[in-house]
Amino acid sequence: MASLKIAAYHQRIARHYNQKVKPQCISVKNLVLRSLEAARKGPQRDKLSPLWEDPYMVASMVKPGTFKLKDDDEKMLPRTWNIENLRKYYQ
Repeated sequence: MASLKIAAYHQRIARHYNQKVKPQCISVKNLVLRSLEAARKGPQRDKLSPLWEDPYMVASMVKPGTFKLKDDDEKMLPRTWNIENLRKYYQ
């Protein structure tokens, strides 16, 4: 009995969450910012330091949600980046 109520509760929570989520649409040749925490660059982040790093261009989509990036000099970055660590850059 209790497990049925818990399952129903989880379904209600999931339905509410899924209504609020907006999917990110990033495609090839878009400019994106990458997360500094995911890049793990430099010393520990200060309170007022930026959270996102320079705009990069999306070079290719490896899988849905996984991208290869290139910088301003057209150099490819050495690893792939998940969509959770990217944010669309608006000019």
